[in-house]
Amino acid sequence: MEKTWSDGINEANKMALLAWEKETGIELVQINGQRRYGGPPPGWVGGPPPASTEVYIARLPQDVYENTLIPLFESAGKLYEFRLMMTFSGLNRGFAYARYASRQDAQRAIAAFHRFQLREGCAIIVCWSMQKCELVVNGLGASVSLRELEATLQMVTEGIHSVTLHTSPSQKQGKLAVLKYTSHEAAALAKKALMEGQWC
Repeated sequence: MEKTWSDGINEANKMALLAWEKETGIELVQINGQRRYGGPPPGWVGGPPPASTEVYIARLPQDVYENTLIPLFESAGKLYEFRLMMTFSGLNRGFAYARYASRQDAQRAIAAFHRFQLREGCAIIVCWSMQKCELVVNGLGASVSLRELEATLQMVTEGIHSVTLHTSPSQKQGKLAVLKYTSHEAAALAKKALMEGQWC
């Protein structure tokens, strides 16, 4: 795995993660603030499972990594993908997403791990992931055209399904855009790009 964190923070757990990757042959890829396993995993046959097979995992200790989380969540069923949200320093952001091969596997994970004590005094939250595919951008200038906005969005984001422009409820001369993406992940990555000002 390419080094994607700062030295001196949580070194022991980072070294354990690297050793686990080497031992298992699991490949983790970090893109846009998230580290991903699978999507599809090695040996997967067929298309991806539906988005409704994904669970949201929260209240993770920030120094816990995939070498602990993937074996734990795989014990509930076959994982298609596991995404851990990361900070620039190499700590996790306290939440992750696990996408299972079936809805039954995801249900087992929720039943087994919601309020699970990952560490003493540290109960995690595991629930169905909400598939939010829509973003609202307010405060656009009155002169912004739909064609111009679509062209700009296609340059800085991926997976855009549709764009609609409306009069802004909070600005007399402004516009508001509703952006629909093909997936929750595409919408989340677009939000990150737009929040970081990569479209200006």
